[in-house]
Amino acid sequence: MPAQRTAADVYGVSDNQVHRARIAVARNSLDSEDCRELLDMLGLIGEGGDPPPVRR
Repeated sequence: MPAQRTAADVYGVSDNQVHRARIAVARNSLDSEDCRELLDMLGLIGEGGDPPPVRR
């Protein structure tokens, strides 16, 4: 019988998913400012050496 999933399991984001999301944003951004804003909105930018919010 499978173990019950926790909230951490449901919302966990792998390093590969973060990498692929960053690549998709970079490829579809209009310019560097657009890229930065989109990465920030998606929680893919860490601050001061911290991991990005999506990985916390």
